[in-house]
Amino acid sequence: MGVSFFFGLSGFVITLSYFDRIKTFNSLIKFQIRRFFRVYPIHLFVLLIVLIIQIFKFILIKNGIPAGSEAFGSWYTLKDFILNIFLLQAVVDWGYFLSWNGAAWSISVEFYTYLIFGIIIFLLRGSRVFFIIFLITYQLYFTELFAFLDNIFYGNLQNTLNDCLLPFFSGSLMFFIYEKIKFKINDLTLVFLAIIFYFLISLINNYLFISVHLFWAFVILLFALLKEDSFIFKLLNFKFFIYLGTLSYSFYMIHQVVLYIMIQILKLLNLGFSFSSDAAASTGSIFYDTCITVIYISISLVIASGMNKYIETRFRIKSWQ
Repeated sequence: MGVSFFFGLSGFVITLSYFDRIKTFNSLIKFQIRRFFRVYPIHLFVLLIVLIIQIFKFILIKNGIPAGSEAFGSWYTLKDFILNIFLLQAVVDWGYFLSWNGAAWSISVEFYTYLIFGIIIFLLRGSRVFFIIFLITYQLYFTELFAFLDNIFYGNLQNTLNDCLLPFFSGSLMFFIYEKIKFKINDLTLVFLAIIFYFLISLINNYLFISVHLFWAFVILLFALLKEDSFIFKLLNFKFFIYLGTLSYSFYMIHQVVLYIMIQILKLLNLGFSFSSDAAASTGSIFYDTCITVIYISISLVIASGMNKYIETRFRIKSWQ
């Protein structure tokens, strides 16, 4: 659900920021370069960390030190590493989409979703009418349209790409609705409309399939329409939450790696974890599991702060010119 919400939000924000800017082939290239430097430096950094961990694990095992299963196992193949380098692991059906850094699968489809978005706007010459028609058509016939796209690539595309294209285009559609709405809503209206729309989609689904992604996109529209003096608006603009938002990408990309290292340490110290796949997911205690969760989230946030400061901020292209 979090991924669906994120892609809906991305569709809304990216359309707001770039729809009127992608008018020529050069502007399309400029857009994709900006998206590349937004996601790739952090992706590459974490990917290299995972590579170093596997090398270290290989050395430990070679020296007779217990370090779990074999290094560079089925999740860490050379083929999957190359796919990760080109952000293709969750786009093409050539390997394991959760390989190396599992969190990066969504970054893989995100990058190529941006590319598809940019190409469509370029081909439609920035026509709002034709793009809106496309967005509505995709909501109704996304299975057939993705099958057509997949056929162009000889059946090599993964469904994970379509799982993210759909909410992204839903978010884009909501932006054009947002443009036409001249009023703002309060907290109570937001909650009321969200509940009504949820049950409306559930009712319509009894007769005609409508993806739940459309609900998340509608919720994003409601948040965009909030009055500035509403409680939810003020809460979302609280400085601490804004700061967490700036760390969210780095945190998302590093959190699984931090948890993996913690679990390996706990295994070596024989603190509730084992190298058996049957007992690797939990200590068996809610208290200790909660402590581990709080610790790894805290460590991840600290590391994400450094990643944001020294990698994200430095490589991000802020100016369109």
